Amino acid sequence: MNRLIIARFWPFALILLLICFTYLYSVKNVEQQKGTQCQLFETQTCVVSIQGLDFSGRLLRTAEVEEEINIELAYPSQYTLQQSYIQGINMYMGQTALINTASSAEDGVTTAQYLFFLGACSERDMRWQIVLLFVNPATLDEKRLFFNFDTHY
Repeated sequence: MNRLIIARFWPFALILLLICFTYLYSVKNVEQQKGTQCQLFETQTCVVSIQGLDFSGRLLRTAEVEEEINIELAYPSQYTLQQSYIQGINMYMGQTALINTASSAEDGVTTAQYLFFLGACSERDMRWQIVLLFVNPATLDEKRLFFNFDTHY
């Protein structure tokens, strides 16, 4: 009788174990995505202050899908932009890279321009998130920022 019960229910136990591992792994990934949020409205500058350091972003024109979009980032020169991409918030659209087109440093602040494109989708109103990971190479200090914005068509 015990063997029959084990033979019958071991696949369910295995599936439950896999679900538990998947959950624990996803919780770890969510924790890695913690960061500071900021909302970009049209072409207004969005400034995030973290431990006395200012990081800012500004769309150089109103964001539209299937159009070339430029963003200007300003951040402390001791940091480098390690990772940058855009993702859809209300619909999965994959990740779109930011392409550096210009940068300069003056008075301890790096100002850089990046180019990106957004794909169109069936949703008329899309919410987007620019994910930025800044790292100070000397101290390995990391700052993760999320600049959120909307497109409408």
